[in-house]
Amino acid sequence: MGQLRASVITVALAALWPAVLAAANQPAYLIDDFENPAALESWRVYGMPAPRSDALALGAGHRGHGAVLTYQLPCDRQTECGAYAEALWTPPSSLPESAQAAGRGVKRRGNVGEVAAPGESVVRDFLQRRDPAISLWIRSPPEVEISVVAKDLNGQMLRFPIRATIEHFNAGGWQYVVVPLSAKPSADSGNGATGRIKGRLVEVGILVQARVRAAIQGSVSFDDIELRDSSESFHINATAQTTLPPPESFPPSLGVNIHLLRDDHALDLARAAGFGFVRMDMLWANIERAGRYRFRQYDALLSALEARGMGVLWILDYGHPDHGDSVPRTPQDIAAFGQFAEAAAVHFKGRDVRYEVWNEPDLSEFWVPAPNASEYAALLREAIAAIRRGDPSAKISSGGVSRMDLAFLSSALDPNLAAGLTAIAVHPYRKTVPESIGPDLEILRYWAALRFGDRVEIWDTEWGYSSADAINDAPSNGHSDGARRRQAVLAVREMLTVWAVGFPLAVWYDLRDDGTGAENPEHNYGLLDSSGNEKPAMKSMRALTAAVAGRKYAGMIAETPLGIHAMRWDGSADTLLIVWTDQPSGRRTVEFTKHDLMSATDTTGEAVRWKDLPSGQARIEIEDAAGPIYLRWAK
Repeated sequence: MGQLRASVITVALAALWPAVLAAANQPAYLIDDFENPAALESWRVYGMPAPRSDALALGAGHRGHGAVLTYQLPCDRQTECGAYAEALWTPPSSLPESAQAAGRGVKRRGNVGEVAAPGESVVRDFLQRRDPAISLWIRSPPEVEISVVAKDLNGQMLRFPIRATIEHFNAGGWQYVVVPLSAKPSADSGNGATGRIKGRLVEVGILVQARVRAAIQGSVSFDDIELRDSSESFHINATAQTTLPPPESFPPSLGVNIHLLRDDHALDLARAAGFGFVRMDMLWANIERAGRYRFRQYDALLSALEARGMGVLWILDYGHPDHGDSVPRTPQDIAAFGQFAEAAAVHFKGRDVRYEVWNEPDLSEFWVPAPNASEYAALLREAIAAIRRGDPSAKISSGGVSRMDLAFLSSALDPNLAAGLTAIAVHPYRKTVPESIGPDLEILRYWAALRFGDRVEIWDTEWGYSSADAINDAPSNGHSDGARRRQAVLAVREMLTVWAVGFPLAVWYDLRDDGTGAENPEHNYGLLDSSGNEKPAMKSMRALTAAVAGRKYAGMIAETPLGIHAMRWDGSADTLLIVWTDQPSGRRTVEFTKHDLMSATDTTGEAVRWKDLPSGQARIEIEDAAGPIYLRWAK
C-alpha cells in the first residue's frame, strides 16, 4: 500500500464476486452488515504505523451495528504523510451454496432493492456483463478524504474517490455512497493500474486520506457494505427515509441578478417565480459626486422592490475616477471607499438590504490589472468596519469569488473578520451539472469551519447556466428551442441543488439576457430574453416554486442508486417527491405505487406517462435532458 500514500481501510472480498452477482437477479448482495457478534473475527488491522488489537471494533452503525476503525496518523506539516490504517477481511474458506444456507436470507435495504448474502452457485464473470458497484454507509471526520479501492485478479489496485453528494451536505454524518467500478479511477492509483477492472474482483476497500499535513487521530465508521448493479431501478414511495434537512437557515433566500435600475415588468415576473430579492451593482462612481452621495436611482429601485415584498443585495463595487480609478489601492482611496460604504449603510438602514463587498475580486476583469488578495483584504477590512459604523446590524458578505476560489479566499480572508462578516460569498459556476457541487462545497465548508468556526455563513451570490453554453459544449445558438430547454432543466436542478446542500442564500444569474448575440454565452444567462419575453427557464422556475409552495421540505431520500436524486416535501394533505437523474446519457427507471397517487408531472407542469406494473405499481423512465418529475400522493 506504500504507493497509495494514505490511510487505508481495505475490505478484502476474494475472487468470488463475479460468481455471486451472476448467480441471481437481485441488484444488491450483502458483504457485511456487522450485526453478527462474531462479525470481526475474520478482520485484521494493519498500519498506523503499528496496529492495535482494539483498533477495529463493533460500534453504532447506520442501522444497528457497524464497524469502527480508530486511527492515529503521525503526520507533520513539513513532510507528506505516509501512515495508514488498514482493516482487512478474509472470507471463509468455504462459502455456503445459497443465501438461505448462510443464515441471513434475503433482506430489503431501504429503497434500493433486495439484498442477499454471498453464494457460489454459478461461476460467471459478471464484470464483463454488468455495471458493478460497491455501496456502503460511511461516516468520517472532515479532515480525511475517502476513496473506494479495488484490486482485480491481475493485481492492479484502482482508487475511486468518494465524492460528497447533495444528499449528505453535513460533514461528519452518515453518507450513503454508490461507487461504480467501471468508472475512471484516480490517476494516482499506482500498481500499474490500467484504468479499468479486468477479470475477477479480488479486493475492495476504502482509502482514507488526510486532507491536512498534521498529526491526526479519530475514527471512521462503515456499515452495510454491498456489491450491486449500479444501473438498478429505483423503488420509491411517499414515506421513504430522508436525510435531515438543512438547519434553521432553510428555506434559503432566493434571489436573481439584475442589471437595470428600472424594469417593472421583469420584477413582476421575478416575484411570480418565487424570488424574494434581487442582486444589483451599486456603482461607486454613480453615487459619489464631489464628495456627496446621491442614492436617488437606487431608492427608486428599492421602493419598487418593497412594493412587491422583495429586498435587495447591493454589490458595493468598482472604482471611482477620483479615488484610484478602477481599484482603490492607496490608504486614501481605500478610506474613500469605506466612506461610500458607510454612507450606503446609513442611508438604507432598517430596510431589507444586504451588502456584498465587490464582485469577483479574484478575476482580472474586475480587479485590474490582476487579482491581488492582500489588496482586496485591505479593502474588505475597511468596508466591513465602515458598514458596521453605519448600521451595526447590517448583513455583509465578502465579494463573491469565481468558481469557489479557495486559494484566493485563504489569502484574502483574515479570521479576525469573523466578528463583522456575515457570510463568505462564492459563485459556483461550472462546466458540469449542478449536482457536482458536492466535493467543492465540502472542502470549502471544512476550510471555513477551521478558520471561522460556525460564525460565518457561505452564500451563493451568483450562479447560472447560459442557454448558449449550457454544459460541456462550445458556444452554440442560445436562441434555439433545444438550447433553451436545456437551460430550463439546469435552472430547476440548480435550485434543487441549492436547497439540498443548504445554502442559506442563493442567487440565479440572471433575470434578463444581457444582449441579442445568439452565440455569445454572456448574452444568454437570462430567464427572460433581452426583450423581456419569458424563456422556458422562467416557466420551469415558476412551476417549481409553485409545486413546493405551502409544503415543508423534509430532506433528500437517503438511499438512492447512482445518479438518481429524490427530494421530499410534506404538505398538510399530500406528499410531493421530486425525482431526477444527473447521468448524462441513458435512461434510469423509477418504480412507485399508484395507490393514492394524485399526479405525475414534468418541469413544465405537463402530465407524464407511466407503464402499469402488477400489484398497483407503475414505472417511469427518466433522463438527464428531460429534467425532474413531480410525484404527488395524498396522505
